[in-house]
Amino acid sequence: MMLPMAHRQPETVEPGFRAFVARTLGEQGRSWIAALPEIQATLAARWRLELGRELPGGLLSCVRAARLPDGTRAVLKVAASPQRTRYEVAALRAWGGVGAPALLETDDELGALLLERIAPGTHPVSAQPGAIASLSNVLGIAPPPGLPRLDEAVRLRIQRALDEGRASEVQASWARAKIGELERMPHPICLVHGDLDERNLLECSRRGLCAIDPLPCVGDPAYDAGTWVHGNRRPGRRARLDALVALGFDRARVRDWAAVVAVHG
Repeated sequence: MMLPMAHRQPETVEPGFRAFVARTLGEQGRSWIAALPEIQATLAARWRLELGRELPGGLLSCVRAARLPDGTRAVLKVAASPQRTRYEVAALRAWGGVGAPALLETDDELGALLLERIAPGTHPVSAQPGAIASLSNVLGIAPPPGLPRLDEAVRLRIQRALDEGRASEVQASWARAKIGELERMPHPICLVHGDLDERNLLECSRRGLCAIDPLPCVGDPAYDAGTWVHGNRRPGRRARLDALVALGFDRARVRDWAAVVAVHG
């Protein structure tokens, strides 16, 4: 079954998290932006941090460089959505610094994480399929309790793309049907990163490729592989798919999840 072709608006990159938070969360978001300096000052005092510049991060969080009293470099991440922070904390604790940054401190009420600073922390221009396969294996572990289901999370993304005009009714209907088909077929159930493309991959001198900014959920690990194959519409999708299949991934499942990702963006 092929994805129906229809008019599609291009994906856009927001100029910064503040604009996205204000647009997405409205008055609640603007209040959070106004309170952010005080939140960061409170956390810096509590965790004895020297705060540095803002770093590129997710659209619903502020990420800043930080340094601990012993000189260790870290990252302070404060999210506008505490619920998403709780999911991220659960995933990071489960991974335990394997394939993802180590979790140093948390504050659920303020939606804050203090994370290991990945070094050198460069984004790979084009990650090697073998590295992606290895990373997928270490991330795809038994899931902790309380995380959302993958199929439900992806359906919400489809609806958001439809509401924002980035997908048509035909495309959304196709994607929902494909999700149902994928869920009905036997597949492994594990912890899924949920947004595994190059924007959320960093080079680590100690352990190779490392994944950041998860949208963790529970479901089919082929979704993460499909997200990387889709590649945020970068050229080379067929070559990436063929390379993962050569490493043992299920062609049909990875291909179909990549097509679903193409609908929700």
